[in-house]
Amino acid sequence: MSRADALQTFTTVVRTRNFTAAADSLGVTPSAISKQISGLEERLGVRLLNRTTRSVSTTEAGQLFYQHCENILESIAEAERLVTDFDVTPKGRLRITAMANFGRRELARMLNDFALVYPDISFELYISDRPVDIVQEGFDFALRIGTQEDSRLIAKPVAKQSIMVCASPKYLEKWGTPLSFEDITQHRMLVISNAEYARANWLREFEKSHSFSINAVERKLTVNDIDLAYEACLQGMGITALPSYIAERHVRSGELVHLFQNVEIPTRTINAVFPQNRYLSTKSRAFLDFVTSYFADSV
Repeated sequence: MSRADALQTFTTVVRTRNFTAAADSLGVTPSAISKQISGLEERLGVRLLNRTTRSVSTTEAGQLFYQHCENILESIAEAERLVTDFDVTPKGRLRITAMANFGRRELARMLNDFALVYPDISFELYISDRPVDIVQEGFDFALRIGTQEDSRLIAKPVAKQSIMVCASPKYLEKWGTPLSFEDITQHRMLVISNAEYARANWLREFEKSHSFSINAVERKLTVNDIDLAYEACLQGMGITALPSYIAERHVRSGELVHLFQNVEIPTRTINAVFPQNRYLSTKSRAFLDFVTSYFADSV
């Protein structure tokens, strides 16, 4: 019996907590399972399992060994998939999660273009602003803006997101156009309260570097949704800061006016995030390459 077979037998026993159940799963007899485990313990010189007539459980050494066995077997499986998948046309399903507004506005167009190149790949797209645990919930990728602190994940930068301070011509006609950033205290602001990735607190960031007090700014509308602030801005309700992927096309059409173009608001990084220890299949590599190239030109 190879060492890989011994590890597979051991991990199956630990998961099933029973020699008979493990034997059924592996297609061998319970006595064969018992013999393999005893041989493994003898070779290692340590007891791995506590045995009773009804079930088995790991010793302290056995639990530590089990954790390493899982990683080793997964690495073997990934190596096999890598070779099998080496020269195969990308196909299958990708599970992706993205921020709600970004996903609604950008991903349908991007996935349609991707599907034209890779027609054998399908998608399950989950849109949410809650922090999705992509490892626990089985997603292949997350598209997120900002820093990535989870050590289980890799974040590959795919684009930069800039912010544009905008108002509609209707608003400017009624309230006048602010000529400098300091003039903002004379205007009505639309504030997005919870969208940190869209620089909701951009006013506070510039309070120290410009001669105005944030408390003097009239917050005409405070909302927790970018789309609502964007619609209110289009209707002439006030000035707001919007991600470029929302504002840019409306600025080009004349529906919005880009204000304070000489004021530099820091950009954010758009990342494609994926599990660190997960094998990247052909379909995943195709998606990662495509999204990097696509947003480099369009965001």
